[in-house]
Amino acid sequence: MHWLHQATLNILCRVPLVKMKTIMEERGFLKEVLEDSPYSSELGSAENLINQDDMAYFGKIAIGTPPQYFYVHFDTGSTTLWVNSVYCNSDACSHHPLFNPSKSSTYHSNGQPFSIQYGTGSVSGVIGYDVLTVTNQKIGLSQSEPGDHFARPLHDGIMGLAFKPDQGTIVDTMIQEGLIEEPVFAFYLSRDSESGSEVMFGGTDSSYYQGQIIWVPVQQDSHWQLVFEGFEVNHESAGWCENGCTGITDTGTSLLLCPPQYVENLHQMLGSQQDQNGNYVFDCSEVSSLPPLTFIMNGAHLHLPASAYEEDSSGNPYCLSGISSSGEEYRNGLPYWILGDVFLRQFYSVFDQGNARVGFATLA
Repeated sequence: MHWLHQATLNILCRVPLVKMKTIMEERGFLKEVLEDSPYSSELGSAENLINQDDMAYFGKIAIGTPPQYFYVHFDTGSTTLWVNSVYCNSDACSHHPLFNPSKSSTYHSNGQPFSIQYGTGSVSGVIGYDVLTVTNQKIGLSQSEPGDHFARPLHDGIMGLAFKPDQGTIVDTMIQEGLIEEPVFAFYLSRDSESGSEVMFGGTDSSYYQGQIIWVPVQQDSHWQLVFEGFEVNHESAGWCENGCTGITDTGTSLLLCPPQYVENLHQMLGSQQDQNGNYVFDCSEVSSLPPLTFIMNGAHLHLPASAYEEDSSGNPYCLSGISSSGEEYRNGLPYWILGDVFLRQFYSVFDQGNARVGFATLA
């Protein structure tokens, strides 16, 4: 099921996340090589997401009347839903479907501009409103996308899902229009480029997890920012979070991002080395013996095995580390992490706007 505009009330909306190969075949450029990039994605009721080499997850949405289709990256670390549009003259837009507002009978706009600077890449354009699952969703139409970050084959836009109630995210619109019974959405992110990834809006799917959901409070009006009370390597405290660490829960970031003051120390503790490009790597033959990482959240111990934080090198003797620098030593006075897909793939992850919390559960 694609995330179409349907007027069903109080539904569970599923968005499948799709395999990269599926879209590349569909668009006729299967041989193109995609580089690492921070993305994620998911939408309404429940729809599938595309797993792009475990680096990004995309879902197909429909905008306008009649519908125009786009693969977007579902991002809890930003607020705006935007897509490539016919207004865009940047090279990055030349390889993608472009939204044409003149071909939608339900589109309207007051010409308000928008501009976003991401960790990688930027976009600017004009705000409009049109039909998705909801009847009147705020949508950014790109006019400028400098550089090549958004030129990659699967990237038609981003759907921001941050916990920012005044920014008009799709979740807030669904709540306002009574389309979902609970102000909740949840991600299952597959690994090893497998299919089956999904985002669900309006509730959770117990078939994806076992046991209880571990709930952690988040800061109101934030990018799902939480505080956790401990971090361990091989079940021994690293001593970095004794007074608490903070982090955002970000489906739009591929890696686990550690405070920069600890990155080198952490990799030394894990026994990794730097290659000639400055990347931290592990000997693939020793990955099974690498220690687990543990995040202590609200009293619970959440474990990341080595298989979660190393990236398979497809036959090379060295495996890349899935851990990098967050680029920000402290936020709100606490060491700052970004819990990206490397972390989130290990759990069924629930974003509960109604109760200002995130939940993590063991995968089934």
